[in-house]
Amino acid sequence: MSYHISSARFYKLEKGAKYFLDANIWIFILSPPNNPPHRIKQYLRLFDEILQDSSVKIVVPTLLISEVINRILKMVHYPDFLRKNGTSKAEINQEYYKDIFRPSQAYKDSYAVLTDDFIAYSNSIELINDGLGTEINYSEILKNPPTDLDFNDNYYYNLALKRNYIIISDDKDFWVENINIITQNNTLLEKQNRVNIELAKKK
Repeated sequence: MSYHISSARFYKLEKGAKYFLDANIWIFILSPPNNPPHRIKQYLRLFDEILQDSSVKIVVPTLLISEVINRILKMVHYPDFLRKNGTSKAEINQEYYKDIFRPSQAYKDSYAVLTDDFIAYSNSIELINDGLGTEINYSEILKNPPTDLDFNDNYYYNLALKRNYIIISDDKDFWVENINIITQNNTLLEKQNRVNIELAKKK
């Protein structure tokens, strides 16, 4: 068992490889911050290289699309909707998102933009089934969940493990074994560096 964490800054694409982009990477792509920091620029550069290389694919399960769209709508478009409408904190209750934002034209427009963006990258995307119940046993996901991964990340990890996908992630919790992780997250890179130092001492 071993860890394989590589820096996005120095990573070279593997011909014929299939890449799984974690939700946080898709959020950087579909809703990039103004003046992104160097760390995020490395992911955007790597994404552009993938788009230009016809030998590689980005694998996308339905769960990931759902996670990305829902998070961007709530994190980016919903706050923007509140600001533009001058909504006060007193007006926002638990059901405001569902009762006011979802039926609005702003929601429909935001949703359409996000789905259109996914479709725009269709030449580089391979939509995949989740393999749950066939390649991945229910017990692998539902029983004895790891404490350092949430449900979605544990599922993505098991999927990558079964199918030899390379994961690109900025999530510091993705300290997992036996798969290749490409990242610019300092926590992950520092952990890998410490492992490399310990291995060098044993030689």
